[in-house]
Amino acid sequence: MNNLKKIFTLFLVFVCFYILFSNNLIINKSVLLAFSLWLTKVFPSLFIMFILNDIIINSNILLFLNNFISPIFNKIFHTSGTSSLAFLLAIFSGTPAGAFIIKEMLMNKQISKEDANKLISFTFFSNPLFLYNILSLNFNHFITFKIIIIHYLANLFIGLFYREKKNSENKIIFKKNNSKPLYILIPSAINKSFNILISILGTITFYMIITNILINIIPFSNTGQIIIQGFFEITQALNSLNILNTASIIKEIIAIALISFGGLSIHTQVLTIISDTNISYKNFFFGRILHVLISTSSYLFITYCFIG
Repeated sequence: MNNLKKIFTLFLVFVCFYILFSNNLIINKSVLLAFSLWLTKVFPSLFIMFILNDIIINSNILLFLNNFISPIFNKIFHTSGTSSLAFLLAIFSGTPAGAFIIKEMLMNKQISKEDANKLISFTFFSNPLFLYNILSLNFNHFITFKIIIIHYLANLFIGLFYREKKNSENKIIFKKNNSKPLYILIPSAINKSFNILISILGTITFYMIITNILINIIPFSNTGQIIIQGFFEITQALNSLNILNTASIIKEIIAIALISFGGLSIHTQVLTIISDTNISYKNFFFGRILHVLISTSSYLFITYCFIG
C-alpha cells in the first residue's frame, strides 16, 4: 500500500511538471497579473491597516473605548476580554487582518483561547476600501454599498450562532501594556506588515496559476469561469464580473457569495497566520459556509421584499 502511494505521488509530480512546462506562457501571465492585482488592489488597502492595527494592539490608546464597548459586546456574544476591539478592528482592516489581530491579542493574553476560537468564525470582513474599489467597477454605488453592508451584518448572525456557551475565563480584562514609543512600534509594525503581505502575494500567485491553467484546460462558460476563479482567489473573479452577459442580480449574488466564502487563497492565508496557535481553522471554515448561506439569502430577501 505504501509503495502504491509513493508511485501515485510520483505520478502526480510528473503530471504537474508536464502541465507546468506545457503552460509556461499562462504561468508567466498569471504571475504578472497576480502581482499587478496585489500591487494595485491588495497592497494599498492592507499595508497601512496592518501597521495601524499593530500599533493599536501594542499600545494603550483604546483602553478607554474598551471600558464602554466590551461589557455589552461580551454579554451578547458570550466572550470576554477585549473581544469587542478585535471585532471592531477587523471591520476596518479586512481579511486576513482579522486573523492577525485575533492572533496578536491571544498572544498578548488580551483574549482567551475560547474567545479567539469564537471570534475567528465571525470577524471575516473583506477590507471595505478593497470591496468598494473592485465592486464599483461593476455595480452602481447603491448595489455596492448593499453588498458590503449585508456582507458585514451576516457576521453578527454567525456570532450569535457561536454564542451557545459562556466563557469560563470571564475575568480577562484589558490591562495596560508596557507601552513602547512609536519609534519602536512603527518599524516593528512595518516589518510584520511586509511579511504578511509578501505571504499574501505568494498565495494569490499560486492559486491564480492553478485557476488559469484549469480554465485553459477545461472549456468553462463565463459564469463557470468566474465561479472557479472565485473559489480559488476572489480578486480576479470580482475584477472579471463585467464579462458576464446576465441579469445584474445574478452578478450580485455571485459577488456576495464569493466575498463571503473568501476563496482558498484567503483560507490559506488565515491558516498560515493561525498555524502556530490554538485557534481552530475548522471554526473559520464553518463560519464561511454559514456566511455564504446567510449573506446570499438575506440579500435576496431584502432585494425582493423591501427594495425590489
